[in-house]
Amino acid sequence: MQIKNLYQNNKILLIILAGAFLASLAYSFYFRITLAVDALAYDVIAQNITSGAGFREDISRDLTADSAITRVGPLYEYFLAGIYKVFGHHYEAVWLAQAGLHALSAWLVYLIVLLIFIDHDKKKKIGLLAAAILGFYPDLIEISAMLMTETFYLFLTCLLVYVFFAFIWRPGVYLAAVLGLSTGLAVLARPPVLFLVPVMLFYFWQKKLWRQAILFLCVLAVVFIPWTYRNYQIYDQVMPFGAAGNFNFWIGNQHGGDGEQGLTEEHMQFLSSHEAREVNGESMKQFKSFLLNHPLEFVKLTWLRINKYFSVIRPMGFWFYQQGLGQLFFLLSSAAASVFLFVFSLGGILKAIASRDKRLYYLLALTIFTPLIIFITVVETRYRFQIYPLLAIFAGYFIVNLQFGQTKWRREKTLWLAVALVFSNGIIDSLLSLARLKERLGWFF
Repeated sequence: MQIKNLYQNNKILLIILAGAFLASLAYSFYFRITLAVDALAYDVIAQNITSGAGFREDISRDLTADSAITRVGPLYEYFLAGIYKVFGHHYEAVWLAQAGLHALSAWLVYLIVLLIFIDHDKKKKIGLLAAAILGFYPDLIEISAMLMTETFYLFLTCLLVYVFFAFIWRPGVYLAAVLGLSTGLAVLARPPVLFLVPVMLFYFWQKKLWRQAILFLCVLAVVFIPWTYRNYQIYDQVMPFGAAGNFNFWIGNQHGGDGEQGLTEEHMQFLSSHEAREVNGESMKQFKSFLLNHPLEFVKLTWLRINKYFSVIRPMGFWFYQQGLGQLFFLLSSAAASVFLFVFSLGGILKAIASRDKRLYYLLALTIFTPLIIFITVVETRYRFQIYPLLAIFAGYFIVNLQFGQTKWRREKTLWLAVALVFSNGIIDSLLSLARLKERLGWFF
């Protein structure tokens, strides 16, 4: 019986992973999305790397004035360059690779669940649900069809979370080194991943694993050395993460702002007339000035960002490549998926806290730390993707415990509390963004 169940679970897992891969690939080949803005910049930088010109966006400008350093990276651009080097400048190869990474992320989520719930009799059901939620999430399928960093860094984030929980069960020096390496690579792909490091350091401290902690930090530092050294040679500044992060502190915290990305004329003029290192310095200067002169407005913007980050009325799909009923369908599917994910994951979080399920404490800590940098910089719908794998696990945990086959779930107070909180937050966001909501709905009616 156990062998039969194991076969069935593995078969279902393979179906989920294959489905996620094919859905991503089909979406990519069907829409063949034209490159624009960030995606276009990543593509140009990758081509320049491949040609030997290095990490730069405009080879006609001096390197110190080039805007490549203000792009998120650098690891994704080198990932693209590696594909171009092997297969030539063909987007089909990128779509194939990213479809594979998307499916692998779902697989890693399944493995993470097995580690967290190692003694749970329903761990495989939880894992399958979590993998399916992530694998078939509309936003993640859509973004995998674009030359954007999200699919790549989500895979690396899932990898580091898997290694972290594997280390918890076997805290050896080898896994400590692998954890440092996977964390460093994920941060080089998307710097906000760095905010997960304090959770890992707390575990080292709590268990008094000093040797492993030192090795973890050393490997993590070594990963950053080449990129930091390169930037110091060019810009005469210590820039381990480039200049993109600092600029977000400025554009997200301005008098009269709404916490979202919104470049003003001042930002545009400064960007066009100053070098990257000057943008880096000026951004933090402006942010500090804003904190000193408008502390209450900063608190207000932070609250708005938290509200928008968890709002179910902010689906993906407002892209240039779709229009009409097709775009409306995607927006509705994205909104429905966000309602599903936020309600059931919040239910899982509340249940874990109420039942004091210690297996989920570190997952909860990672979930709390993941969006912190977004709350004080800039919020956009795709910026919350990093939390989706963690929420998928909580959602799977809650759904399995709900026992939908019985009527008992209808009396589950945690479920209805989660529903009330998620929809209340969405209603508040709707009321605060009424003008913008009407404008967006006007696209279809």
